[in-house]
Amino acid sequence: MSCHSFCEESGFSLEEIRAVAAAGRLLTMEVEFSQLCNFRCPYCYLEKHPEEELTSDESRDLILQGRELGVRTIIILGGEPMIYPRILEKIRFIRLLGMDVEMFTNGSNMTVENARELAALDVKVVLKMNTMNPEKQNELCGMPDAHRIIQDAFNHLKLAGYGEGGKPLAVSSVITSDNIEELPAMWRWLRGQQIDPYFEMITPQGSAVENAWLYVDSKRVEKLFEAIRQIDRLEFNRNWEAQPPLVGATCLRHQFSCYVNAFGDVMPCVGVNLPVGNIRKNRLADILRDSEVIQDLRKYQTTIKGPCAACEKNEACYGCRGAAYQMTGDYLASDPLCWKSLDRQNEIDRLPMPAAGLIPQRAPMKMVDTLISVGERTAEVETVIVKENPFLDENQALESAAFMEIIAQAAAAHNGFRTRHLAARPEGFLLGARQLKISGTARCGDRLRTTVYKEARLGDFGVIKGAVFNGDQCIAQGEIKVFHKGPEAES
Repeated sequence: MSCHSFCEESGFSLEEIRAVAAAGRLLTMEVEFSQLCNFRCPYCYLEKHPEEELTSDESRDLILQGRELGVRTIIILGGEPMIYPRILEKIRFIRLLGMDVEMFTNGSNMTVENARELAALDVKVVLKMNTMNPEKQNELCGMPDAHRIIQDAFNHLKLAGYGEGGKPLAVSSVITSDNIEELPAMWRWLRGQQIDPYFEMITPQGSAVENAWLYVDSKRVEKLFEAIRQIDRLEFNRNWEAQPPLVGATCLRHQFSCYVNAFGDVMPCVGVNLPVGNIRKNRLADILRDSEVIQDLRKYQTTIKGPCAACEKNEACYGCRGAAYQMTGDYLASDPLCWKSLDRQNEIDRLPMPAAGLIPQRAPMKMVDTLISVGERTAEVETVIVKENPFLDENQALESAAFMEIIAQAAAAHNGFRTRHLAARPEGFLLGARQLKISGTARCGDRLRTTVYKEARLGDFGVIKGAVFNGDQCIAQGEIKVFHKGPEAES
């Protein structure tokens, strides 16, 4: 499935979005009831998951929690929703609660009867259709009969009153090397039938990572956007600015939406597939309120880094957060696929990156070398023990005090990375430690991995839990208290 516009086309004004973001509420919520799917699209974002999917009662409770937060529209993703046995039951429940429904489907099981039922429930249907060419459509769906399934579904939906009949219908297309040439004509054809085109750039994740043949050069994508913009302006009296990742639309979803997968993981969107909590452990309102990732994205005008931060369009655009996260490891990095950033790639942060410059320590006291990854209140760093390390004893083994310092510097690297764009010199202090347990050793030449988790924060002060690993063995763990000073206290 795919992402789409939540702004102009869904009727939300920028003022409305800003107010919802400030209040910590939602306007829409993307939900999976199941990841079961009969297509094998080469650009699919989904990855295998070992856990049990949400029960029917758990998904009903999620919907109720969404309504409490102000959700007006539930966007149903998948998997393929129409092969989920209880899909119509879920849709009726959502509609009974007074919320709208928008459902992405590949057209499977879209019988005449099901199409009529969806029309009667006023469901907006978003049908996958990447091309009118049968062979290419089958290839882009990874299934030999995909074209027929999609065309049958399209005809059944039209018979049920979708499109020109007044019921809301959209077509979802991913821009690829296989279909880019025909997309302007396809856009015109859809507009002429009162069908909303949802055309978008590929997010480099999941199956798409292994299928480089799908990708199109960003400059060529820009020309496509401009060609379609002229069609809309001259033929349909629609005016919009060309900006990634959605043709003819603005995506500010992280201001007022979230994505909950079939296993209860809450994420900013399908592209920023970074879990910030799970509804089986905490309530949705608490997850969204306490998540640094969610709050960072809602404050994007002060947190986004690099070229996107200085772009003249940043009032209502921050590129594709999914592309930024998948390509750099940083959900706040500039979008590397935006054509405005093509000649400024060296200004875009990418993980892993050197810890030097992120932490105040210098050699020989610098104990961490590389920031590997960041997540929801978490970070992972790497350290190679060198002979100049002042904490080595006469046997070339690290003294116990070194582990507390490594954890502290890992926390500093995380803080420095998050505040790097504010151009403030990193400054911080280790205030104390507790429950430090040493269960192994490290020697000169060893490569250590340290994980830190920000358990609590109050202004400039933070409580950090950390663990140091030598290979697969945890050799030290404990809790530290730190002070990190910055323009916006981030620890």
